Amino acid sequence: MSMENSLQGKSALVIGGTSGIGYSVAQALLQESVSVVVQGRTHSQQLEAFYSQGNAAVLMCDLADRTYLQELCRYAQAADILCIGYGPFLQKPLDTTTMEEWINTVYANLTLPGLLVSAALSGMKERKWGRILLFGGTETQIIRGFKTNPVYGAAKTGLMSLVRSISMGYAAYRITANAVCPGFTDSRLFSQADRTALAQKSPDGKLVTHAEITDAVLFLLKNSTYNGIIMPIDKGWTSFSL
Repeated sequence: MSMENSLQGKSALVIGGTSGIGYSVAQALLQESVSVVVQGRTHSQQLEAFYSQGNAAVLMCDLADRTYLQELCRYAQAADILCIGYGPFLQKPLDTTTMEEWINTVYANLTLPGLLVSAALSGMKERKWGRILLFGGTETQIIRGFKTNPVYGAAKTGLMSLVRSISMGYAAYRITANAVCPGFTDSRLFSQADRTALAQKSPDGKLVTHAEITDAVLFLLKNSTYNGIIMPIDKGWTSFSL
């Protein structure tokens, strides 16, 4: 099976690209000679790697501030590649979830990505080429219930339906849409105790690394054969937990 070396010279917008998995994806795209605009809201030493490269730019804004939405949509419309790694987690049972938490969680994990996808598709259709890569949550590639994070799970499952809608409706324009659903990921946001506990839940006893997720992202972006794919990156946790 051959891989297309089709990313060179393309442009990308990476939402949530100044830290974590998004940062890893943005760096990988730069190595593929893609010009990258990354959105983030926190300054860090990692950003110096972007500022020092001529084919990279940083857009600092808080996605909860909707006054930035029109500007973000303009960037999305101009991008050949749209990757959305942003998606704040809410762990709370349904009966105690407030109206504000419902609105903010669904907006961040479904509405905002959907708006950026709509903007991106208009430009991609005109150029007759595009790649869209979205991020789901653990086990949100299937319709199932969630006891501890039902609102987040519902929004992310809806986002996976959006991936399938894009793949069905825009393949004729050489546009693909895919998603990855990371499992328990090695993140600095977790304490060492939490990381150890999460690793023990994984079938192989190890957390998923950012590099492993990024490899999957690049595979889906570079190969036009794969369209409408929702790929769990969880070391077999999905089948293990069913």
